[in-house]
Amino acid sequence: MDCRGDSRRALSVHRKRSMTYGEPRFLQYEAAAPVAAGLLHHASNLEFLLREAHATARLAILPQPHFSLKHNFGVRREWRWEHYFDFAASSLTDADGRQFPLPIADCRPEEGARTLRLRGKEAMPERARNYPLVVRRISHPAFGRELPTDGWPESAVELRPSARAAALARPVAQHLRSLGGGRFAAVHVRRGDRVAAGQVPDRLTSPPHIRQRLRHWGAADGAVVYIASDERDPDFWKPLQETYRLFRYVDFPALEALISGVGEAPDNYLLFQVEREVLREGDLRIGTMPNWAWAHMHDWLIDREDWPPRPSFSRRLALGARRLARPLRRIEEYLPRTPSRMLASARLRTAAFLRRFE
Repeated sequence: MDCRGDSRRALSVHRKRSMTYGEPRFLQYEAAAPVAAGLLHHASNLEFLLREAHATARLAILPQPHFSLKHNFGVRREWRWEHYFDFAASSLTDADGRQFPLPIADCRPEEGARTLRLRGKEAMPERARNYPLVVRRISHPAFGRELPTDGWPESAVELRPSARAAALARPVAQHLRSLGGGRFAAVHVRRGDRVAAGQVPDRLTSPPHIRQRLRHWGAADGAVVYIASDERDPDFWKPLQETYRLFRYVDFPALEALISGVGEAPDNYLLFQVEREVLREGDLRIGTMPNWAWAHMHDWLIDREDWPPRPSFSRRLALGARRLARPLRRIEEYLPRTPSRMLASARLRTAAFLRRFE
């Protein structure tokens, strides 16, 4: 078994905790069905994977990133973790304030290694502390949101941006600060699919409401403001430009090149990661909605008591149907493939029902 790079560093730190009979132990997350997701969804899953690996003295086998194309203009490209995160610079901090390198494996267990498979919220049994070498958790794509974290030691993961993302964000923040006399405000405005789905009210992400929040926090007229948003229409921002010196990614050629498709396929996820770093540098930071990923914000356009929004009746009905579909999906998986007319008919009816909620 050949472990290199960061895995060897992680092994040197976690050696006494993660070795059994001279071999490292592994933890792997695997979705029951491949579902594309956004960068923050993947980051959340990674954090839970790394926390469970640390809590159970294992090395995490990172899943292959599978990003949603709808956030990248429908363009497929090669997704690699190192494009967005610098795992060597990232760390895990326990309840006592001790920092550890991330327990990430860049080697793989040998073919046929002893493996224990867990489903969803199923807690890791005590016997898994020393056996087997690989624990594979097969779960709903939400992964960490349904894991039994109560038994884990308190810990926190800080995922640092990739070197390229940090290098692109640094001059942008410096330029904004120089124009603003040492200060600038940064606002994240999520519209697009959220507004279309009715999850984010159009009024609360409009220029008048953004102006009201900026003034509430002391941003005087003429202040430098950076807007990170998926709203691409330049006319939408004109009312705000009448009050503030407004900047967006289009005002910085290096950022615009990330999604222009010149020289390489567009990467809106890298632009998002760069803008997250610019937002962190802002002296006044306002996000769209309360979220774990935006905990460093001073305020949000949507108040805490209004988020998350109460789903409509039709949405609640659809969610109920999906919950009903889960046990039926498992039944369909285990139906034996037999020429029996009764079982074949049951399988067809179940599959037809599930397709209604895909």
